[in-house]
Amino acid sequence: QEMSMGPEPGNLGGTAIKPVGWDRTGLEAFKYFLYNPDTGEVLTRTPLSWVKITVFYSVYYCCLAAFWIGCLQVFFLTLPEIQDGPKWTMYQSIIGTNPGMGVRPGNSDQRIDSQMFVLSQEGMNTDYAVRTEHFLESYNREATYPYKNFDISELGPCGEFPYGFVANDDQNYGESVAPCIFLKLNKIWGWVPEPLDDYDTDWIPEDLQDHYNYMRDDGNTQNVWMHCEGRNAADKEALGDIEYFPRSRGLPVEFFPFMGASVSGQNYHSPLVAIKIHPGREFLGQLIHVECRAYFRGVVHDTKNKMGLVQFEVLINE
Repeated sequence: QEMSMGPEPGNLGGTAIKPVGWDRTGLEAFKYFLYNPDTGEVLTRTPLSWVKITVFYSVYYCCLAAFWIGCLQVFFLTLPEIQDGPKWTMYQSIIGTNPGMGVRPGNSDQRIDSQMFVLSQEGMNTDYAVRTEHFLESYNREATYPYKNFDISELGPCGEFPYGFVANDDQNYGESVAPCIFLKLNKIWGWVPEPLDDYDTDWIPEDLQDHYNYMRDDGNTQNVWMHCEGRNAADKEALGDIEYFPRSRGLPVEFFPFMGASVSGQNYHSPLVAIKIHPGREFLGQLIHVECRAYFRGVVHDTKNKMGLVQFEVLINE
C-alpha cells in the first residue's frame, strides 16, 4: 500500500523592513543629518525633543551648581577674616609655639631642596651675593606700624655687598671667602618668645652662657639667643671661631609678635642674626656640617622635626 505524501515544504524566513533613507551616502546623508525634511528632525532630534532635553539639563546643572555654591558658603563661614589671621593658632595649631629656624640666602633652583652652600675659593660666588641682596631688599623699606624697623647696618660686614661670598681684602679683612649666613625664626602668628630666666641658664652651652652673663651685666637680655657650632669634632675644628652680627647674638623680643604682613600689604622686618664663617685653607674641600640653635624659655630642640634649630652644610672648594 502506497503511503500518501504531504505537500512539499516551502522556504522559511521573513522579509526585512529597511528604514527610509538607509541607502543614503556622502553629502546627501550629511544633509539629512543636519535636517530631515520628512520628519522635521534637526541633528537627529525633533524640536520638541531638543526643548525637553535642554530644559532637563538646565534644571539639572542649576541644581548641581546651587548645591556646590551652598557647600562653599558653609565652608567660608568657618574661615576668619584675613586681618584676624588663622583660625587655629599657638597651642591650638599644628605648628604650636616652638618655631623652626631658617637660613638665608636660599639656594639656587637646581639645589632648591638642599641647605648646602657650595662655594669656590677662587670663584666669584656672585649668585649667593645677589640672592642675599634680594633677600635684604625688604629691609630697605620702612616696616609698617606697629612693626619695628630692623637696621641691617647692625650686621656689620654682613650687611654690605658681597656679604663675604667674594674674596676681597676690604670685605674679608685680607682673608679669602668668608661667607655670611643669616639666621631667622620662622613666623608664628601671635607668638611672643619669653627671654631666658637670669637664674636658670645652666642648660645652655657654656660659650653662650658666658656671653649671656656679659649681656646681662649690660642690661640686654630681652632676646632670643643664637648659638652655632659644628655637628662633629672635625666640623668644630674646621669652623674655628664664628663671628656673630649683631654682636648681641640675639633677636630682640620687641620684633614680636608677628600678626600678618604679606596678605594685608604690610611690611614686616623679621629680626636677623648673621654668622660669618672663617674656615682655614687647610679645610678647603671639606664638607662642614653646621647646626644653629635658638635659645629662649621653653624652647624644645628636636633634630628630627627641626624644631628650634637648623642644620646646613658649607663646602668651599679651591
